[in-house]
Amino acid sequence: MSKINNTNQKKVGVAVSGGFIRAVASIGVLQVLEENNIPINLISGCSAGSGIAAIYSVGTLKKLYNRLIVGRRRDYWEVIFEPTIPRQGLLKGNRTREFFKEFVGEKKFSDTNIKLFITATDLATLSPVVIEQGLIYEAIQASVGVPGIFIPLKKDGKILVDGGNFNLIPSEALYQNGADYVIAIDTSRPPNPTIRVIALIKKMLKLNGDLPYIDPETDPHVVSLLRRAVSLSSSRIDNFHHSAYRYDVLIRPQLINIQRWQVSKVKEMIESGRQAAEKMIPQIKKDLGL
Repeated sequence: MSKINNTNQKKVGVAVSGGFIRAVASIGVLQVLEENNIPINLISGCSAGSGIAAIYSVGTLKKLYNRLIVGRRRDYWEVIFEPTIPRQGLLKGNRTREFFKEFVGEKKFSDTNIKLFITATDLATLSPVVIEQGLIYEAIQASVGVPGIFIPLKKDGKILVDGGNFNLIPSEALYQNGADYVIAIDTSRPPNPTIRVIALIKKMLKLNGDLPYIDPETDPHVVSLLRRAVSLSSSRIDNFHHSAYRYDVLIRPQLINIQRWQVSKVKEMIESGRQAAEKMIPQIKKDLGL
């Protein structure tokens, strides 16, 4: 992990986007930043990027890299595919939580080497949430919880799911906590056609898509949760593009032909992350006076 030697240097933050399996390209980016002694003071993550950010913050990124490189396709799908009775989601998410727990253990946000922020969405109030305390693996579970697919995490009066609607590139949390310079890593894909069509229809009919508050103490059905998630996504469609966020430099690995579920291309994605980062290193060093 990069060490800060000059106290006069800018305070640097790294924002890691979502993108499901595509987020592993961020590993390559972080490797290159490390190799070039780019100081990182804060890091934030959204959705799958929350796992990468959290693992980096506790210093076990190399362990994750080794695990992914030697892993079999079946290993990855066993982590994800854990079906349950579809009351609040199709998949339990327990194995996903245990996978990330393998790298962050029982550590809390207060135990990280650098300050960590994880973003999620509260489906009860349809509002953004920035998690910066408590158990890290719980925060990751919340941030990767795709509504309708994974059972949402209920915590502190909230129904927590994927944070992509508000903070696909979670840079704002870094600026708000003192970052002077933010490196954004974008491994996401544009919204799918269904969301685009719904957004267009809502715009044409001038529908605001507001839905009533739901009590997190109840057990809302998966259909209700999915309806809220789709309504939120279609009303926030601009947020699924990197141009919607503040940053000082953008690193966007070339993942054009890689889908969110193509776990067999882990090595290729990490290498794409490295190549994208290497191209931006001269600019980053110039900006930081290194």
